[in-house]
Amino acid sequence: MAIRRAVLVIADIGGYTAYMNWNRTHLVHAQMAVAALLESVIDAAKGMKLAKLEGDAAFFWAPGGDAQVLVSERLARMHQAFLDRRARIESGRLCACESCAQLMNLSLKFVAHEGEVAEQKVKRHTELAGVDVILVHRMLKNQVPLPEYVLMTDAVARRLDEPVRAVCTPLVHDFEGLGQTSTYYLDLAHSAVQPSVKAMGWAGRLRFRLGALPFRLGTKEPCEGFRSLGRDAPEA
Repeated sequence: MAIRRAVLVIADIGGYTAYMNWNRTHLVHAQMAVAALLESVIDAAKGMKLAKLEGDAAFFWAPGGDAQVLVSERLARMHQAFLDRRARIESGRLCACESCAQLMNLSLKFVAHEGEVAEQKVKRHTELAGVDVILVHRMLKNQVPLPEYVLMTDAVARRLDEPVRAVCTPLVHDFEGLGQTSTYYLDLAHSAVQPSVKAMGWAGRLRFRLGALPFRLGTKEPCEGFRSLGRDAPEA
């Protein structure tokens, strides 16, 4: 079992838990929108490895990664990619169902930590384990009063350049089973560039409609495993 030091990042999409009434079409469109947004985030995550998809979130790690570059550049690029894709989907959509109508309420947040991880290989799959992996997942349930942010532990924050550190807000959390932890958060809303509106186009709309067929036919179950899309799932 290999032990490596790495920067751990989870990109988490939130905003659908306000729904009270669900039907199959709404769930399908919600899943497809989240999948498309996650793809844009993953594509922009150059320099980080995708450890696991966790429903409406993506867990990344960067062995030996530079926390300063990841927070100051990479996460900002991933957030911008999310905003651009969301604007494209919105400008090209024809559906007016509850899920599609709430698309612009979707937001993106990040949690980041640096620590030691153990690589566990099961057949062809590699899982990450260790206390630091548990900690970065505990950070998803936090007290940050913003919808879009980067929440980081002191291990990450102390590696940032002074101008970036100066705009971070300190916040002490008491994470379940781990005790009090010094964290800092950075507001992403003020760092984003307003995306240029570019329609999805007929080809994109066609792919969106064809992609819903397996769910409408009942051969696939919509939103299985999504934390933020279930009726009773709490917002992370």
